[in-house]
Amino acid sequence: MSGAAPGAHAEPAIGWIGLGAMGVAMAARLVDRGRPVLGWNRGAARAAEAAAHGVTVTSDISEAASRDIVVSMLPNDEVVREVLAGATVLAAVTPGSVHVNCATISPGLARELDGLYRSRDAHYVSAPAFGRSAAALGGQLTVVAGGDGEPVGLIRPVLADLAVSVHTFPEPAQANLVKILGNYLIAVTAGSLGEVVGVAERGGLKPDQLLDILTERLFSGLIHRSYGQMVTEQRYEPVAFTMRLGKKDVDLVRAEARHHGGRLPLGDVIADALGEGVEGTAAEKDWAFVAEWFRTQAGGPR
Repeated sequence: MSGAAPGAHAEPAIGWIGLGAMGVAMAARLVDRGRPVLGWNRGAARAAEAAAHGVTVTSDISEAASRDIVVSMLPNDEVVREVLAGATVLAAVTPGSVHVNCATISPGLARELDGLYRSRDAHYVSAPAFGRSAAALGGQLTVVAGGDGEPVGLIRPVLADLAVSVHTFPEPAQANLVKILGNYLIAVTAGSLGEVVGVAERGGLKPDQLLDILTERLFSGLIHRSYGQMVTEQRYEPVAFTMRLGKKDVDLVRAEARHHGGRLPLGDVIADALGEGVEGTAAEKDWAFVAEWFRTQAGGPR
C-alpha cells in the first residue's frame, strides 16, 4: 500500500472489530496512512479481503479488543450489543483504553455502552461516519464523534485520516442522533427525487436535463447531485448501503421521535416503501433503489 512516509505512525496496532464493506474500506485507509490495524471479523471472506489490503487479521476477538485503541464497525443495534457488550469483549477491555464505535446505532444504545465501558474504567466514543466505502478509501468521510474530550482528542488524528471533517459532541448519543437524522434526510431525498423524476417523465421532460437545472444552484449539494444521478440513470450498483440497513436507520429515527412524544409522517411513508423492498426481492439492493418505488407511485414508467 502507498501513502505513508517510512516510519510514520509507529504506535501499536489499532484493534478493529467488524470487517464488512465499510469496515474493510476504513481499515484499509488507515493501513494506507501507515497505521497498523489488527482486525477481527466473523466471516472469513471479508477477513481475507481485509488481509489483502494489509490488515493483520486475527481469529481471536479478544486480541483485537484488548488494544489501547479499538474501532468497531458493526451493522445494527442487535449485533453491536451482542459483540461489544458481550462477555468476551468486555473481559478483554483494558483500563484507560478507548473504544470507538463507528456503527449507526440508536442513541439509547450509545448511552448504555458509554456507561458499560465507564464501569470498566475505559472510554467509549461514538464516531459514525457519512459517506460510502469509496469515500472511506479516499479519506473523504464526514465523521461525527461524541464522547469525553480527552478520548476524543486522543483518537481525533485517527479519525482525521478517514475524513475531510470531524465534528465533535460531548456525549456519544448526540453523535448517533446526528447520524440517524442525516441518514433520514438522505432517505427522504431519495424518495423525493424518485417522485420528481416520475412526474417529469410523464410530462415529457428528460430526467437528466431536469437534474442539471435543479442542481445547478437550487439543490447543489452532494446528496442531490449524487443520488439524483443514480435515480435519473437508474443505476444502483455497486451496492454501498442496502435497503435492509436503510430501513433500520429510518426506524431508529422514528423510534427517537416517538421517545420524545412525536412522530414522523414522512418517515412512516419512507419506512413502508423500504419495508416493501426488504420483504420482497430488494433487501440487498442499494437503498437509493427506494426511489423507484416513489417513481412508479408518481406515474413514472414501471
